[in-house]
Amino acid sequence: MNYLTLTLLGMLLVLQSCFAIPTADAESPAAHHEFNTDHKLYKSVIKTLIEIAIPLSGRYSDVLEKVVEDLKAHEEAPKYAHQIQHLENLIKGIKHIKADSDEEILQNILDLKDEMSGAQEPSNESSNPHLVHDLFEKDGGKELAEEIHKDFVEFFDGFDDAVEKYAEDMSEKEKRDHNDFLKWFKEFKEADCFGKRLDKFFEFFMFFHYR
Repeated sequence: MNYLTLTLLGMLLVLQSCFAIPTADAESPAAHHEFNTDHKLYKSVIKTLIEIAIPLSGRYSDVLEKVVEDLKAHEEAPKYAHQIQHLENLIKGIKHIKADSDEEILQNILDLKDEMSGAQEPSNESSNPHLVHDLFEKDGGKELAEEIHKDFVEFFDGFDDAVEKYAEDMSEKEKRDHNDFLKWFKEFKEADCFGKRLDKFFEFFMFFHYR
């Protein structure tokens, strides 16, 4: 997983290292483990994600602006016109992430994935097809990605404990009804490397959006 990808995923997913699940009210849908976007576990994750993503997005944008500046000054800049356009669109999108609700902010972040993919495409015309990656690393992206990696590792420890406790509080019927979620959590815990665990964690949101 390269630094561009890791950093954007960090902006999408990095959460606080100590994760606490709020107690559900007896009358709330969450008290009955309804898996939707009103679920308190889901809302807690989204809220914390946004609190982390907003300042992180500013740092990410600063690095990308340096990359664009260096790329435009490079002798092979014309061969990277496609990547430069995507980088500029990505920077513009990052600067307009804020919205009226956490859900809208999350969607704005998710909408940046296509621009990120275009920005990191290798240039087959250039003598250095991976120049964007090299500049990203040089301009501070490597350090930012390493910091995000550290945050993820710390977060996953707390996330394990939080979901474990949540699962223990489910009734036997609820466990049967949401067996797919419990199976996912088991696979998440058994993931044997950081990349696999990150991929499995991203699936967490699907249980609340696509049901």
